[in-house]
Amino acid sequence: MRFGDLLAASLGSLWQRKFRTFMTVSGVVIGTLSVVVMVSLGYGMSASQFESIERQANLRQVQVLGPPMQTQPGVQAKQMDDRYLAEFRNYPGVKAAWPVYNPQIQVQVGSTTGWPQIQAMPAAAIEAMKLDVASGQLPVDGDPLRWVLGDKVQETFYDPNTGMPIPVDLATAQIYMSFDGAGGDCMGPGCPPPDPNTPKPPKKILVPTGAVLAGEPNVWTRHSQSVYVDLDALIPVLEKAYKGKAIPGQPTTPSGKPMGEFIYSMFVLETETMEDAEALNTILKEEGVQAYSEVEWIREAQRQSAMIQAVFGGIGAISLLVAAIGIANTMMMSVYERTKEIGVMKVLGASLGDIRRMFLFEASSIGFFGGLFGLLLSLAASFVINATLGQQFMGEMGGSGGGISRIPWWLMLGAVVFATLIGTVSGFVPAQRAMKLSPLAAIRSQ
Repeated sequence: MRFGDLLAASLGSLWQRKFRTFMTVSGVVIGTLSVVVMVSLGYGMSASQFESIERQANLRQVQVLGPPMQTQPGVQAKQMDDRYLAEFRNYPGVKAAWPVYNPQIQVQVGSTTGWPQIQAMPAAAIEAMKLDVASGQLPVDGDPLRWVLGDKVQETFYDPNTGMPIPVDLATAQIYMSFDGAGGDCMGPGCPPPDPNTPKPPKKILVPTGAVLAGEPNVWTRHSQSVYVDLDALIPVLEKAYKGKAIPGQPTTPSGKPMGEFIYSMFVLETETMEDAEALNTILKEEGVQAYSEVEWIREAQRQSAMIQAVFGGIGAISLLVAAIGIANTMMMSVYERTKEIGVMKVLGASLGDIRRMFLFEASSIGFFGGLFGLLLSLAASFVINATLGQQFMGEMGGSGGGISRIPWWLMLGAVVFATLIGTVSGFVPAQRAMKLSPLAAIRSQ
């Protein structure tokens, strides 16, 4: 038989038994709807969690917090200086590496002191972060010291009398940095007590605002309360402020004078991909380096989300299994009702393969249309879920506007293909039954 004849015969048979076909297709629709909605909820929760982590961290970066705690006998201990930083640039997968220094300084607006997270790094590193700037410009090499303020830095300033946040226009406010004392933190042996005759650094130094980063209300990122400054511009200002005394966090001589190279708070190693960051983090930890990467968060989150999706998908798959039993029952009833028709087809020369293909096509058609209509209902259900419960859930999870229920293209395609496959498999036994019928016995049966 030609394919067109098989198609016409199969669809014609389904059309003749409209109610039974409708009920069987409805079972597949419900099963597909259950599977797609359940998996979409698991996928949406996973994606929301991933986005929340990604806003709080760069998954392509590894932070080096310190050299190995233990060193081999006779080997000089490493320090967080430029020489040690240069070694990391040769590690596999490292695209860029830069130092970060967290100075012990306060930020003041008027009489109010705030404590934002200040990160001093080279201007090229600030530019490489591809920050979204709402106003102003990022610093470049050779610029004087300027603030690069996160969009929610103003929330770190409070009225000491009322405890309420003070509204601050970051673009126009006069923002100062101030210091706790005259000397740096003595890190050498035998550090003397502070000398009261030592000139103290200026209480406040006015630093203009160079740029304010963009942000959304009620959405927090890793940049929201951070303050970035050019490290090369900050160091001369600190050296001048402390007038020969060690900058806080720097090594000192027994007399409290600066000693050795500049010591950074940490190094940031950036890779091309998240996988490269994960591999680099593993290598560094095996070497005893005090390293950390936010990619560790996402791996644990992915394991949990995969478990959630498996549970949700399994619950939905039960409905599709029931639908498969319904398809098999419908097709078996069709074989019994069309026994004479099958016998006539065989007498007229239809091959066993034609008989099998006709019934398999009917079963797969039930699965296909059930999967297609189930997918359309799933899209509608996903829209309703996101419109009613999505906003509250996403606010609690800290996710974006992607919704709690997300149906990616692979889930849409997989739902229809899987439903069609279920229908085909369910029709295999009835098709085999139809093939084994004796033509003469089939004709005499009715």
